[in-house]
Amino acid sequence: MTAETAPGLAGVVPGGPAEPGRAGPSLPDRMARYGIWVAVITHIVLRDRRFQATVITGVVGAYALGSVTKNNQVRPVRRAVAWYNVQSQVQDVKVLRRGRRALRSGGR
Repeated sequence: MTAETAPGLAGVVPGGPAEPGRAGPSLPDRMARYGIWVAVITHIVLRDRRFQATVITGVVGAYALGSVTKNNQVRPVRRAVAWYNVQSQVQDVKVLRRGRRALRSGGR
């Protein structure tokens, strides 16, 4: 099996750079087109007051949620430890009172 080639194209790889064809737009042309599309979409979207309100509300909400999360990481643990300490002290005081009462009533 041998491949037939045209007399002027011997040794040329099909689909290679020597094959004639329509060239696509260059990189600067494509970037300009993308830039125009981004500008048009941005202009349309950013002029919408409802979109602006949604974005602003989302940003403020995200900031508030982040600050609440950050501030509440340590406080509940501190509160729990303090509560247990108070409960422990109250229990100790009750035990001491019972012991004193037992000593007083037993000593009479």
